[in-house]
Amino acid sequence: RAEADGTAHVLASLPVQLNPGKLSFPNTPTWTPTRVSLAVVWGCVLLAIIAVTALLWGTVSLSERRGSFVSAVTHELRTPLTTLRMYTEMLASDMVKDDAARERYLDTMHREADRLGHLVENVLAYARLERSDAQSRSQPITLAALLNRVQPSLMQRADQAGLTLAIANSNNDLDPEKVMLNTDPAAVEQVLFNLVDNACKYGKPCDKGEADQPCAIQLEAGAAGDRVVLRVKDHGAGIQRAERGRVFKPFRKSAQVAADSAPGVGLGLALCKRLARQLGGDLRLRDGECEGTCFVLTLPRDV
Repeated sequence: RAEADGTAHVLASLPVQLNPGKLSFPNTPTWTPTRVSLAVVWGCVLLAIIAVTALLWGTVSLSERRGSFVSAVTHELRTPLTTLRMYTEMLASDMVKDDAARERYLDTMHREADRLGHLVENVLAYARLERSDAQSRSQPITLAALLNRVQPSLMQRADQAGLTLAIANSNNDLDPEKVMLNTDPAAVEQVLFNLVDNACKYGKPCDKGEADQPCAIQLEAGAAGDRVVLRVKDHGAGIQRAERGRVFKPFRKSAQVAADSAPGVGLGLALCKRLARQLGGDLRLRDGECEGTCFVLTLPRDV
């Protein structure tokens, strides 16, 4: 109602209580078709993000490793090429008068040429395996014939490093003449040569004053079931535990690492692993089997 002064009184409350009763809501399921669809879509988006991230990381990592490989190869090629060019110029200009010195220079040139050829052959062989166009020329051959084939080149490489190569039979009751393989002898020789080459680089050099010291590189041949087992052992410092998981990975040496370590680009063991598997076998690093480093090559036996 309105008062005389024009103000009004508003009714603020009613003596009424509103009781709507118990409210009920429909029982909606947790995973509706819409929610399931959204979850699937978000899951696919997350998987796509993870896949793209992994692809980019792998591409960048491979690019970095290949860049390091190229720089290491460049470093490894420059040193022998410089030596060859310098010695060739000296010999061609008749600057070396002493016959013994001339013989040493020629011998050095021969070693550097072999080193270049070995490096180039490893790179080409790995490139063929990467393109999957490497052809295995398998043929039946006895273990004795295989060892006779690889022995001259392995002994020559060991002799260049001032080491000796000892070939032994790990199974005393095994006749190598009766053990047959169906394999590619050239590929096996390349694997063993790389292993012996590594042993020459990192093994213990012989001290001429100590004839009984274990400075020899050992190549042990044997058989286990349907496998031929070839072990290459040295008596060097061995491979550090942190490096053992990466020894078979390619492109693992940069130019700086190559300059501070023994010659090589870190491709030989990766190539050996790929060749061994192409031949139906495998190559492993065995810990605790010898004082230094021990690599075990297994090949299928033709039984």
